[in-house]
Amino acid sequence: MRVTDIINVRGTRDYFGDDLKKLEFIRKIFESTAQNFGYEKIEFPVIEYFELFAKKSGEEIRNTMYTFIDKAGRELALRPEMTPSAVRAYLNHFQHYPKPIRLYYYGTVYRYDEPQFGRYREFRQAGIELIGASGVLADLEVILFLLEVYRKLNLLNKIKLKINNIGIYRKLFKCGNIDEDRQEHLLHLIDKGRIDEVLELLKDNKIYGVIEALLSRANKDQIIDESRKIGCDVSDEINYLEDLLGYLSHVGQVVYPDIGFVRGLAYYTGVIFEVLHPDVSFSIAGGGRYDGLVEIYGGSPTPAVGFAIGVERTSLVLPEMKEEPKQKVAVAILSKSAEALRLATELISGLHELGVEANFSLKGTASLSKLIPELLKEGYTHLAIIGEKELSNSTVSVKDLLKRTQTEVKLPLTADSLRQIF
Repeated sequence: MRVTDIINVRGTRDYFGDDLKKLEFIRKIFESTAQNFGYEKIEFPVIEYFELFAKKSGEEIRNTMYTFIDKAGRELALRPEMTPSAVRAYLNHFQHYPKPIRLYYYGTVYRYDEPQFGRYREFRQAGIELIGASGVLADLEVILFLLEVYRKLNLLNKIKLKINNIGIYRKLFKCGNIDEDRQEHLLHLIDKGRIDEVLELLKDNKIYGVIEALLSRANKDQIIDESRKIGCDVSDEINYLEDLLGYLSHVGQVVYPDIGFVRGLAYYTGVIFEVLHPDVSFSIAGGGRYDGLVEIYGGSPTPAVGFAIGVERTSLVLPEMKEEPKQKVAVAILSKSAEALRLATELISGLHELGVEANFSLKGTASLSKLIPELLKEGYTHLAIIGEKELSNSTVSVKDLLKRTQTEVKLPLTADSLRQIF
């Protein structure tokens, strides 16, 4: 294999420098928010049984899963999302705990999508699941958690939270005698904006007019009236959404109700939402209520709601990060004596205790005129010198590479003496 052949797998990438700092910043903000809201961290295996996701994740995810047969003949998959894993973990470990169960996670997921801007085959999700709680307040908690993350990321004044109640569609589909597989397909088509196909499939069904009104964003009174005419009253589902919007009214323009909006995941049963940003054409986070999923996997009926943040997608709209200038110290040993090495090691340890980045200068014994420009290129702010002169004077010479000044630090080295310089 040639060196030029050693490249990333398509749809994956290396992260370093500012890009990695953004990902770590998002993770830090998300995890601190989770702890403030009282959520417990959980980590799931990357590999799960294929059936776990095939059962109810939806057409798009099933068709993009990485699947394989292991040596025991079992059909497995790399996780394409986290919610089914959370439900499995709940059934395995938490179903007898007092409710609700609050879990949060952060990790990589895998989908065989066509790579493009904002779409990768390996990417990170940061999410929560609130299991065992129904009602508006539970939905409100999850949404406020999500908005708090984006507030701390300084994005709240830019994003919009699109929100709906997919329970409106579920009730109409049931009324129209549409089975779950067809429901899933119709929701997938709506999610992809293929409205004409949806209406064509429903043209002979009594719910056609109400679905058309929903997808054309008719007012709620018209939708309720149309639904009552065919004996499929959706007023409770619409009023539930209105109640939640009332609770969210204090966040102002951030919340954007959209009666024609659905999400493609097949397990959603109630409130659904997505976070949008004007700089990108795709959602950067999303979630919703899935009250039937625990039961589908064999548990007792259990309400649940959650969300997942697309970490890479969020990083694309994150403002440039301005870091405080950091001190970075190189320690040059210009003596072959054991005492010089001991003193250099002591100095580096002392600086580390103060939170200052410090390490040995590995440039050899080159002249300072050549050494200093090299250190500046690498981001060093100071050069500490321990040579024969310093040893004889019981000092350490410290050059401020930015200010071009020099200070002598008297031995023994103490925290106070170092603080005066660094």
